[in-house]
Amino acid sequence: MKSKIFFVLVLIILGLAGYGYFKSIPGVEPGTGDLPRIEITPKSFDFGEVQYGEIAEYNFKIKNMGSAVLEIKRVATSCSCTTVKVLKEVIAPGEETDLQVAYNTSAMSGPHGLGYQERIIYIKSSDPLNPQVEVMIKAYVN
Repeated sequence: MKSKIFFVLVLIILGLAGYGYFKSIPGVEPGTGDLPRIEITPKSFDFGEVQYGEIAEYNFKIKNMGSAVLEIKRVATSCSCTTVKVLKEVIAPGEETDLQVAYNTSAMSGPHGLGYQERIIYIKSSDPLNPQVEVMIKAYVN
């Protein structure tokens, strides 16, 4: 009898915890009000062959395709050899800005810094349907 009561209490507690968890996550459905919507083009860029020691640079475009202001909250990279800068962190609907990427090929020493390389750039924004997007750069370092 005690085990049945314990089991029921555990189920109730788990149910309440699950309910509270899902109620605390803001749910946004498409088409419900004004929302920002991030779009980055292109999704990846290949520098091709690059000499070791060079700094390869490229500008991605970030565009707000939504109907509310888009805020760029944070940018990060998969490697300290890659730096990024967003020219505008607040983007009005229909506007765009540059995401400047610089890949320092000499920041990685030894054999693992040569050959085919891929780096990922992570962009966190106020887009509730797509809060983090990624773009990739590629290069073959000689």
